[in-house]
Amino acid sequence: MSCIALTSCADDSQESASQNMSVDYRPPVDYEIVLAGNFGEPRPYHFHGGLDIKTENVEGKRIYAVADGYVSRLTVNLYGFGNAVYVAHPDGLTSAYCHLQRFADCYEEQLQRTGRDTLSLSFPAGRFPVKAGDLIAISGNTGHSTGPHLHLELHDTKTWQLLDPMEKMAPFIADTVAPQAHSLMAIPMKGEGLFNGGSGKQTFGIGQSDLKVRSSEHTVGQHFTAWGRVGFALWADDYSEKTYNHYGIRHTRLLVDGREVFRSDVGAVPVSCHSEVNRWGDYQHWLHHRTWYMKSYREPGMRLPVIHTNFEQGIVTFDEERPYRLTYELRDYQGNSSLYHFTVHGRRDARVTPRVLRTVLNPYRLYGECLWPRHSLRQPSVRSSR
Repeated sequence: MSCIALTSCADDSQESASQNMSVDYRPPVDYEIVLAGNFGEPRPYHFHGGLDIKTENVEGKRIYAVADGYVSRLTVNLYGFGNAVYVAHPDGLTSAYCHLQRFADCYEEQLQRTGRDTLSLSFPAGRFPVKAGDLIAISGNTGHSTGPHLHLELHDTKTWQLLDPMEKMAPFIADTVAPQAHSLMAIPMKGEGLFNGGSGKQTFGIGQSDLKVRSSEHTVGQHFTAWGRVGFALWADDYSEKTYNHYGIRHTRLLVDGREVFRSDVGAVPVSCHSEVNRWGDYQHWLHHRTWYMKSYREPGMRLPVIHTNFEQGIVTFDEERPYRLTYELRDYQGNSSLYHFTVHGRRDARVTPRVLRTVLNPYRLYGECLWPRHSLRQPSVRSSR
């Protein structure tokens, strides 16, 4: 790398663009993007904060600014992101490029003046302006990285909330493969529910392996019974046709008799909510089996805004002796989707007395004013208490 002159930084005299203008985005690399990981994948105590872009398992790939803006920060660390460069854009977003081998020459010069063990340097808007496609760094494997790749993040500059870079990068990434579910988990509420006659968590394989299609629909043939209040969770992954890697699920919906009781959209994660991934997912199961079952209901006190539920917080009440038709819908950012239908038969059991469903006098007022995001799905018609 010492023979390559990285001198593509723009003229320091160029003024930064005004805030809130329209900005065009382009890829950060000059070859086809293949992902090793996507935004929002559940990890212990945090969500994966960006896209992991493959660099063919080598260092030394050229990294370019994804949009006009200015270099606002450089960080160097033996851990975490290693060498990272941040570019602020005039639309109010900041892109971050991490695990770099080195920066472009004009930024390296800034580090040579201070040393580079562990540091963070910030710059004003007029110091290092860049245009989309300007060379800003060389890819590497620094920091907490298990192999050469580029970790690309996108932030709201003011709040530092993490945003899914697919919002800008999707046009440059090929993906015609639907997400796939592997297994369903039933979680009876303690003292309030039974599933298949039992009060403990149960898992059931429902997927089909290596089904790389744009859309699919499955009907689970297993016989299920329930009585009382039961929550559900799903182990699922997204895929693409370009690689063996698997990814997190962007969109999940659970419907009961055609009515939506749960929805998740992992498009933005506030910094303060990262640790709640351990409550949305079954962390204890992950510790023992290294697979994430993501719950289709909201645990008490959770603030995670990617989750939306009905008034019962996504928990299903089986209080009639009849078949309940449940459907999971999984969808990725590109619109590839899969459906999983299964039937649960309400079977009365004297060990449990189902809680009377809570009702509201004015569903519209509740939906519009009171309970977002804890209860943020439009309510069904009011049921009479029994």
